[in-house]
Amino acid sequence: MNKKKLISAYSYGLFIFLMILAFSSALVPFLLSHLWSKKPRVYFQKIVQQYFRLFYKLMPLLGKVTIINRDIANRYHPCIYVASHQSSMDYTLLATIIDDYTTTSNHPISDFFLFMKFPRNGLGIYYIPKGQLDLADIGYKNLKKALKLNSSVILFPEGTRNPTKELKKFKGGAFRLAIEESVPVVPIIIDGTGSIVTKGSNITKTLEKKDVTITFLEPIYPKNDEKFMEFGKRVRQIMQEYIDKKSQDE
Repeated sequence: MNKKKLISAYSYGLFIFLMILAFSSALVPFLLSHLWSKKPRVYFQKIVQQYFRLFYKLMPLLGKVTIINRDIANRYHPCIYVASHQSSMDYTLLATIIDDYTTTSNHPISDFFLFMKFPRNGLGIYYIPKGQLDLADIGYKNLKKALKLNSSVILFPEGTRNPTKELKKFKGGAFRLAIEESVPVVPIIIDGTGSIVTKGSNITKTLEKKDVTITFLEPIYPKNDEKFMEFGKRVRQIMQEYIDKKSQDE
């Protein structure tokens, strides 16, 4: 086994081990919190969040994580966070920063035995297999319910991992949701995770530590009578302009 495969096996093994500990630790508080809270998921998330953070401290290939405008995170609540998407690491990294959220996933690992219905519900992840429109509609309604309960939503509007600096066309769900529920969109630019693990492979791309930058941009509100696809294009443009300017500065 070469070094990349060995490090990848260690990282995935470590993640699964820590998630077993996390879900075991979160089970009792999660169940008990149903007695007094309308959002027991928050208690589950707070415990699992600590294990996500521990995982990234122990992950051998993750270097320095720089968070720009961290004060924006969790300030506008509820809101819809829309993030660029480079790697399978992106959600768990955001989950170390953002509190009280729901999200969706079509990644096959979301249907792995470890992430079956109970822990997915605890984390607020709605698994929507590609092409299953009935489940997509249910997931959308669940996100609306979460916003009404003052929880935020994390979505990756490109709909897939993108290894380039040119953002793909945004899907409209996040922006339709923002308009219908009158909440702001908070853009997030994730840069560097694609240098560690990229789309189409579970094997690391590198043997060296890679730094990651997570940038929170100021919230963007829909204009009066703005259609959700137009709103999505405007948000994408603002995010792309930031990415282009940062690339020029480098």
